[in-house]
Amino acid sequence: MHAALKVIVLPWHKGSRLRCLGVGFVVLVAAAMPHPAAAQALFVACDNGLRCVQAPCPSKDVVLVPSGRRYAKTDPDLSALPPADAARRDLANGLYSGRLVLSGTVENGPPVRITATKILRRATAHEAALCRRR
Repeated sequence: MHAALKVIVLPWHKGSRLRCLGVGFVVLVAAAMPHPAAAQALFVACDNGLRCVQAPCPSKDVVLVPSGRRYAKTDPDLSALPPADAARRDLANGLYSGRLVLSGTVENGPPVRITATKILRRATAHEAALCRRR
């Protein structure tokens, strides 16, 4: 013999439906807002000395400008660069030595993803020196 399933229905109190709708609206708005971790950031990419014989090889560190926060062993994703920026002759050398300041997004989370969306300018001496600090 099976036990009968009991369902308890609580009466709606005055205003509780409105509170439920309000909470649902707040959750919906919070989910639709852009994630603050994916905000635009300025950074330089620096060679970290790591050499590999097999891909993937995270041979660069990314240093945020002006905070100096370093993301070790994190190659920036260059696939979102405009064609004119991707075709620059000094792109590879600029990324190797921290001579270019890039703009892009930083998405915190395992793993950290840094996507370059634009090459802004040549790095100043102070910005290039961020690569030498550890």
